[in-house]
Amino acid sequence: MFVGSIRVFLVAALSLAATACGGPLEYQVPSTARAPGADAKVVADVRDDQHQTAIEVLVTNLPPAERVAEGSTVYVAWYRKSDDVPWVRLASLEYDDDDRAAKLQATAPETSFDLEVSAERTADAASPSAAVVFAQRIN
Repeated sequence: MFVGSIRVFLVAALSLAATACGGPLEYQVPSTARAPGADAKVVADVRDDQHQTAIEVLVTNLPPAERVAEGSTVYVAWYRKSDDVPWVRLASLEYDDDDRAAKLQATAPETSFDLEVSAERTADAASPSAAVVFAQRIN
């Protein structure tokens, strides 16, 4: 009887461990006041063995960048490991004017980090503007 109880415990523990390690992280991210009503889904596939994270961002109901911040033409995604390091440009989002939707597929060389999307004047901005429309901690 004791051996049977251990076997049941081990099977349950292994099932729980497999569930905890499975699949990418998914976040439903509400917009900031700069883009009210916009919604983002962020899928982060953390690859600890490679020390990187594949990121997919899908945004709906997003106004054109120039309506979020005067002079802006593009949305850019940024990441940083912690508050004490500068933001790093990840990539610009592909924006569809007709659908008011945006998407991004990129890879960050981190496994835990802050992710931000902001409206920028150009895709090669050196640092994020104050026009942040989404922010999410990936971990």
